[in-house]
Amino acid sequence: MKNNLTALSIFCLALSIVIGSWLISNRINVNQQSPSQSILLTQSELASYLGLSIEEVTKLGPTKEEDGSYTSVLPYLKIGNKVYFSKSAVDKWLTNNEGYGIK
Repeated sequence: MKNNLTALSIFCLALSIVIGSWLISNRINVNQQSPSQSILLTQSELASYLGLSIEEVTKLGPTKEEDGSYTSVLPYLKIGNKVYFSKSAVDKWLTNNEGYGIK
């Protein structure tokens, strides 16, 4: 009886170690894929990243001119009808444009 109890204890310990390792590895993978690590940001993600409202980001983002062209204060990428902002390009723009004012 004592041998069976020892074997059961060892099995439970091994199972706990395997499950714990699996949970930790999944948590590490989830952290590496967080939205803050994204290369391209949507307007709402950019607003959150910069601490601005979506309306303020809309003012900075691309606007359509009368001649059909687009102008933007921030660097952007347009794919189809969707607008994306490169996180590294926005960071570089922020560094180069400290003290820049928007009406």
